[in-house]
Amino acid sequence: MAIKKFIFAITAVVVLTALLIYTPSSASRAKPMETLKKPITEVVSLLNNPEYKDKKELQYDKIREIIRGIFDYPTITKLALGKYRKSFSKEQLNKLTDLFGQLLSKVYISKIQSQYSNEKVVFINQDMLTDTKALVKTKIIRDNGDVPVNYSMRYRKSRWIVYDINIEGISLVKNYRTQFTKILFKESPDRLIEKVQEKIKSDKDKTQQLP
Repeated sequence: MAIKKFIFAITAVVVLTALLIYTPSSASRAKPMETLKKPITEVVSLLNNPEYKDKKELQYDKIREIIRGIFDYPTITKLALGKYRKSFSKEQLNKLTDLFGQLLSKVYISKIQSQYSNEKVVFINQDMLTDTKALVKTKIIRDNGDVPVNYSMRYRKSRWIVYDINIEGISLVKNYRTQFTKILFKESPDRLIEKVQEKIKSDKDKTQQLP
């Protein structure tokens, strides 16, 4: 009997300790697809809202606020820089990250504002690559053919955020890495920062190509 009581006591201590040190596992987190659905649904709602038909600047600002919370601009910037990241001081990297975030917002929000015409976004599935990385697959239903859009996400600071977008097989990060590499091969980090600034100020040119 004494042995049974001892075993029971030890078991109770182990269970209690486990409960005290327990932290939520990946199973209890919000799923990456769930995290992405809400902001995308909000953006589509804004695009469909007739109230903003003649208020594009206000619509732009509201969309920018929504996507600001789901994109990991520091990681996107570092991945786009690749090996040249080491050439940047902390101050230069922070400045480029801020400007690059502004540029991405400008290019992509302007593009969807001008090209969106009541298309439907369908969430297909999510592939859990690791406990902290996932690929969320979506597609845009269009009359002239569906457009696959995949979001690379990672779990950081208690939330899922996007660090790359692949549209019809074209990666956002790889696209800009090609441009950054071409510039940094010949020019300085400060010159790249200047080029991004120039691109932001160019109201007419809303392509992804840097000057």
